[in-house]
Amino acid sequence: VLGEDHPSTLRTMSNVAKAVGAQGRHKEAEELLRQCLEVQKTVLGEDHPSTLRLLGDTHPSTLLTMNDVANAVVQQGRYKEAEELLRQCLEVQKTVLGEDHPSTLLGDTHPSTLLTM
Repeated sequence: VLGEDHPSTLRTMSNVAKAVGAQGRHKEAEELLRQCLEVQKTVLGEDHPSTLRLLGDTHPSTLLTMNDVANAVVQQGRYKEAEELLRQCLEVQKTVLGEDHPSTLLGDTHPSTLLTM
């Protein structure tokens, strides 16, 4: 009813991916999350009041999905790739929120989180 590019649909897709990952099916979870991420980045785009295009590369939901992809990649032992994804998230957060914002300094997207995994 809502369509594949609606924010609620994407949130559900992300939740399904997390459930799949929790079952140890990390590659499948990564594929679902990457699919979700691509829709968030390309289809939803700019914030325009007359459309459902509410998200984009800098939207917190997009960053959260990118972080989830990085976590799925970590679970597969691909630490370098996860670090690159987390660094991308961090750079966007610095631009959008500023370098001194608590989410930038301490958030899950900080590459230092790899040290605790």
